[in-house]
Amino acid sequence: MKLFTEKDIYNQNKHFSFRLRNLYLKNKKEFYSIEDFIQHPIYINDRVNHNYHFFSKSFYSKGEEVAKLRELGKPYLKTISNTKLLIQSEQLAKKFHLKNDYNDVCTYLQSVQLNGKMTSYFTSKILINDQLTLNTSLFPSDCQIMNKVFKELIPSGEDNLNNWLRFQTLTKREKEILKLIANDYSTKAISDLLFLSAHSVKTHRRNIYKKLDINKTSQLVRIAIAMELLQ
Repeated sequence: MKLFTEKDIYNQNKHFSFRLRNLYLKNKKEFYSIEDFIQHPIYINDRVNHNYHFFSKSFYSKGEEVAKLRELGKPYLKTISNTKLLIQSEQLAKKFHLKNDYNDVCTYLQSVQLNGKMTSYFTSKILINDQLTLNTSLFPSDCQIMNKVFKELIPSGEDNLNNWLRFQTLTKREKEILKLIANDYSTKAISDLLFLSAHSVKTHRRNIYKKLDINKTSQLVRIAIAMELLQ
């Protein structure tokens, strides 16, 4: 897969975060085994106190400040960050946590001092569970590497990326209903489970089909499989 625009790279990194989170949930051993393979930084931190639980080795290679960040946490981050961007990222992250959509990804720009020089990069954040988030940071120098890694880690990556981009146009409620439909829940069962009227469920279903540009349940199921939503 060849990506050329900044928007492509931006969306690709968000999708990559989504896939890595799923891998972490399915097989932590395998997740940690690919650390040397992934050349752009990954970290896991706490949703409440922001303590860091994991830094990939590639993050340490970005600058000597990273080791101190791992040790000292958020108080140290404030001393090496662009204040305005840090405040903006904190505000975005706060809204993201309140939204509590486990299939959404929040991306924001950061600028921190690395090897004594202010360096800008994008971080994509996705919720792992009610305690942890997984974050992937994309530096300008990593963009070409990103294409290769994404292609090798996720076969048929372009189709998966397109499905994921359509999936991200759904609301949190629509994502819930899509998952239930794909897992063979009837309209009545969905209505009872989510405390919605049958009419509301049917309306959500129509909106889902329209946003995904599909007209058959089999197509919906294929997208759900690509998003690893089947139970």
